[in-house]
Amino acid sequence: MPIDFVLLWVDGQDETWLEEKNKYAIHDDTLNGDERYRDYGTLKYWFRMVATNAPWVNHIFLVTDNQIPEWLNQTHPKLTIVRHADFMPADTIPTFNSNAIQMYIHKIKGLSEHFVLFDDDMFINQPIKPSAFFTQAGTPRDILGFNVINPVDQFAHLFVNNLVLVNQNHQKKDLLKQHFFKLFNWRYGVLNILNLYLLPWRSFTRFFDPHLPYAYLKSEYQMVMTTYSQQQVETGQHRFREISDISHWLVRYERLVTGNFSPMSRKIGALIYLGDPIPEQKALITIGDKSLSQSQFELRILKIRQYFQNKYSKSDFEK
Repeated sequence: MPIDFVLLWVDGQDETWLEEKNKYAIHDDTLNGDERYRDYGTLKYWFRMVATNAPWVNHIFLVTDNQIPEWLNQTHPKLTIVRHADFMPADTIPTFNSNAIQMYIHKIKGLSEHFVLFDDDMFINQPIKPSAFFTQAGTPRDILGFNVINPVDQFAHLFVNNLVLVNQNHQKKDLLKQHFFKLFNWRYGVLNILNLYLLPWRSFTRFFDPHLPYAYLKSEYQMVMTTYSQQQVETGQHRFREISDISHWLVRYERLVTGNFSPMSRKIGALIYLGDPIPEQKALITIGDKSLSQSQFELRILKIRQYFQNKYSKSDFEK
């Protein structure tokens, strides 16, 4: 089965983009801080890592806002540049809200039924097989782990908004009866203990959200966005992230509570932050940003670029 990659990318230092962004009012908060838009300068290495570690990919859709790197080979047969205006409603453009963009990913022209959604800080660091994302039958792989809300910043609102909708339409007791071995599975390791501890709570308090690229079915994405079309439209209309947004995690949550997934191990990937050593044994890594000064950021990202440069040669995705 063909499996596509969808990559969301923005260059937050691009002067033309910044000029457009600054035309609109924005609140200076943790939802829309500069680190949310900061480009690592590692996009070419993302493509090199895909070429080396996942050459089986059917097609790559680079979703961006009229930003195309000069080095990118736009004529590559496996690459399509997708602008926001190509799949989002006209009245949502321009947007600086990744949640809004995610509301319409399934509408990308030519997107396969099976696809993997990447942020630009997620990398394939070791050779990986399609079976890491989907079973042979085409079922997405995922991790069903319970968790709790940790409201340390405004980002926690996104979890709450998604959970409210899930709890309105699904019962935890039904999940336990119908999918016991997807809730308690040896692949989850210590997460099983947390699942057991949180089991007495009648509602879903939160799900374990691994910082990994997520495998999706276009049909399930469409179904969820149709079911919650009001919230989809409202989030799509938000030019910047707002505390009332939903996110693509809602699609995940719906499939978790209905059992439409195959359990996977969380050991396949790791979340690190700028300045942390890169765990070479992990197939998937996400490099999170922090509230750093520009000089701190540049120093730490330089080390990451040097690591990738030494490990991966130029690919045919580059001119």
